[in-house]
Amino acid sequence: MAIAEESIDPSLAQILRGTAAEDKIPIWLKKLDAWATRAGDAVNPILVKETRQALKSRQFVVTFSLLLFASLAWTVVGALLSMPQIYYMPSAPYMLTGYYFVLAVPMLLVVPLAAYRSLEGEVDDGTLELLSITSLSPRQIVTGKLASAALQMLLYFVALFPCVAFAYTLRGVDLPTLALLMGILILAGLGLTIFALAMAPVSQGRMGQIASLLATIALLVGAEFAIGSFAMNLIQFGIPIEGTDLFSLIAATIAVLASFLFILLMATTAKLTPESENRSTGIRVAVLLHLFCVLVVANGFVRELTDGLATQNPYDGAAIVSIATAYFVLFWAFVGSMMCAEAPTMTARIRRELPGTFLTRLLWTWLTPGPATGLIFTVVCLAACVGSMHFIMIQMAPMGPWAVSQGATHFQLSVLLVSYLTFGLVGVRVLISFLRTRNAVNVRVGMAALAVVLLLMAVVPYSIALHWNDYRQFEYSAWQASNWVWTLERAANGAIDPIVVYIVASAAALAFLVHLVLLGQRVLPQRLATPERVLDEYRRLSGWVPPTKEESDPLGLGTGGTKT
Repeated sequence: MAIAEESIDPSLAQILRGTAAEDKIPIWLKKLDAWATRAGDAVNPILVKETRQALKSRQFVVTFSLLLFASLAWTVVGALLSMPQIYYMPSAPYMLTGYYFVLAVPMLLVVPLAAYRSLEGEVDDGTLELLSITSLSPRQIVTGKLASAALQMLLYFVALFPCVAFAYTLRGVDLPTLALLMGILILAGLGLTIFALAMAPVSQGRMGQIASLLATIALLVGAEFAIGSFAMNLIQFGIPIEGTDLFSLIAATIAVLASFLFILLMATTAKLTPESENRSTGIRVAVLLHLFCVLVVANGFVRELTDGLATQNPYDGAAIVSIATAYFVLFWAFVGSMMCAEAPTMTARIRRELPGTFLTRLLWTWLTPGPATGLIFTVVCLAACVGSMHFIMIQMAPMGPWAVSQGATHFQLSVLLVSYLTFGLVGVRVLISFLRTRNAVNVRVGMAALAVVLLLMAVVPYSIALHWNDYRQFEYSAWQASNWVWTLERAANGAIDPIVVYIVASAAALAFLVHLVLLGQRVLPQRLATPERVLDEYRRLSGWVPPTKEESDPLGLGTGGTKT
């Protein structure tokens, strides 16, 4: 006997109707829905949250609407202004210029600022502390926000792609130029987003956040104009390089910039990581990757320029070596000063993850946190990078006497630069240790400490000599060896006495070795054994050991509601 649907409770009737409708769904569609559900669960939850919030936000709706309106308006206005030449003359550069600026504003300015505000809001509101007690890692938080920004850029790009295709049909711009222009725009948008995310957790106070926001806006606007100028030249004149040289240049640029942005990404992750965990290893690995990319690119360009020594200009290869050497010194001065200002305390959790054997300790301990390992890591890597560039310079010796003279000058400059920076970093280490006895010190103080140490190294000997000579001009002497400004200037001009170079190098090596000996066990910290209870907890969380009855049912609800 059939029961009338009107006599059934309305909510139950709705459930029955939904069940009946679900039975009519094809099996393949149910499998697809189940697969989509599993895929959605596997995706970074921060990506899902940020994407939902972004697509529902007023900022995205307004920006996307303005993008569509501006593209439509430029299509009509640009086509009318190009009449009647649009029928028989190439008009793609003119139309593509407008479409570029319509697309560049949201991708290079709006999306990075939105990512900056999103992460800054998480830090300012304290929601990161709530996320830290979940299974989400800081890396997932940062990569989720970056992926959400990339998804928004993809939507903007897809919305304007028909207009770009329309401009291409008007002739005047070839397909490789158009592909390169769009690739530059996408990669620049991702890079600026990573930079904006790195700037978000830099400052905690209100004034610091305002200064960080203004600095971010200034850099984004400057990058907008710089990339726009390059894009205009690319649209008007095309690609100036052809063949394999173009692919080599693109690959080198992507490798260097991507590895540098990876450092910023790891630094952002470290900033969000609790102090009880290892913050430094990821950054140091990223630094090594970046420096390896720079070395490979510099070596490749120098070899390409010096291929066929009799026909090539030797000045180009020497210029690349000099630029790379200067970049290495400035890079390690910036990074090394902050590594030497790290907190010396190392929690038990970090020490449990240290290498155990002598060989692994010898090779991998320098990647662990701490100012002692940071100083050694910086000095060794700096000497290796500058030494590699000098080895490349030596390979140019068959190009003639000029190359030999440049090699000798580069050797003196390399030794002096490494020695002076070693002095400065040892001074930073000592100065930060003294300051830390009274107050907590941020790693950014290391840059200021390095500036103070280098300033004293140059000013003190010059002031003493000036006073000794009754404030009259005097000639350079070995007593000015610590005056790095004057000494480097004379070395660059080839007027330095080799004795001064040996004195500076010996003093730097002595200071480094004395500092190394006085540190003792802090240079090679010992690994702590992991307690058995911690190992059991790791096994339980990883699913290797099933939970006990008390852990799975702590209230005893599985036995009739009473705990036995």
